[in-house]
Amino acid sequence: MIAVTAVAGLTMVTGCKKDDVQAQREDVAEARQEAAQETAEARQDESKEMASAQQNANEDIAEARQDANEDIAEARQDANEKIASANEDVRDEEQDLAEAQANRNEELAEGGSGMAGTTSAAAATTVNGRVLSKSGDTLTLVDSTNKELKLKTNDKTAMMDNASRAVKLDDIKEGAQVRASYVMDGKDMVARDVTLVAPMKKMNK
Repeated sequence: MIAVTAVAGLTMVTGCKKDDVQAQREDVAEARQEAAQETAEARQDESKEMASAQQNANEDIAEARQDANEDIAEARQDANEKIASANEDVRDEEQDLAEAQANRNEELAEGGSGMAGTTSAAAATTVNGRVLSKSGDTLTLVDSTNKELKLKTNDKTAMMDNASRAVKLDDIKEGAQVRASYVMDGKDMVARDVTLVAPMKKMNK
């Protein structure tokens, strides 16, 4: 009787151990399934974050390029404005130099002969200016001080271009830069010579 009871008890213990092993196996399988699911979700989240980060990086790069292009365009515009201003200054200096040279030549012409009286009074005056208008045989010039001068021309007035070639009064257009010398005849300014010193162009109105 005791032996039968012992065998029965051993059988029950063996059955309980088998049940425990099966339960543990199921727990392991369930844990593996949960781990695999969590891994898949983590990888999916990681992919989304990487895609979002890449998109943000691309947007930052595009914005940086746009800012750089705007800066380059602004720098070029500033440089062009400075160049234009410098060229204008050069033109002004050249005009001032021409006027100074003309005045110097006039002073030498008046003082170099050593004569006074009527000879000095008859000396020609040189002026640089822009042709404002023409009327008949009269040229109206405006000089660097915006002073208007009306010069009368006649058949003795020498007219040349900047290459010392003879031109006619009709060849001198409004807006042309000229250098002229004149003498006073009563109240009239009579031109002795008129020379084109710059290419002719239309005057801005």
